[in-house]
Amino acid sequence: MITHETSFGRWIRNNKQLDSAKGYCVIDQDYLIHKFKTEYGRDFQLLMMVEIKTHGADLTMAQRDTLLTFDQIMRNRRRTPTKALRRQIDNNVNRKIKSWVTGKEVVLKAFGAHSLIFSGLGPDDSEWIKWDNKLIDIYILTNLLRFDLDPDELVPIDFRNHHKLSKKSQLKQATMFSSIDEQKSCARK
Repeated sequence: MITHETSFGRWIRNNKQLDSAKGYCVIDQDYLIHKFKTEYGRDFQLLMMVEIKTHGADLTMAQRDTLLTFDQIMRNRRRTPTKALRRQIDNNVNRKIKSWVTGKEVVLKAFGAHSLIFSGLGPDDSEWIKWDNKLIDIYILTNLLRFDLDPDELVPIDFRNHHKLSKKSQLKQATMFSSIDEQKSCARK
């Protein structure tokens, strides 16, 4: 059997002072998926965490609890009349973060933590794949990781604003994604 455990991981697992019986859950964060360039350039970015399990293993109770905690911190979805929010700490929909690459603030849409379970070691040798306990195929997996599909609903993602905006809101929206000339144009409307 192939193991991906590091020396540090083995040390933590064997350290009695960090045992789960004493209230610790240590998870080796598998993958952060960060789409840093979208149709809006680098000014609008997407992020989610994916915890991988192989050989059909499920999350332990402690892992599930810790990932749910992390999931609530790492979400900023918008509630709509047809979509209730999943658990999350705040409703800061347009969370701005500073990009190290661009040196400026960018909007980050955070999609929380998700579990990905393979019946084998990965997509190529698995008879089945589960995303958050829903059976999926390699095509859906690829589209989830590309953020073409909503990681919560497994439907195409749509970032368009479907509501008519006031002039003040149009200016704010233009500021998020537009050049200076486009911002001035929106301000004149």
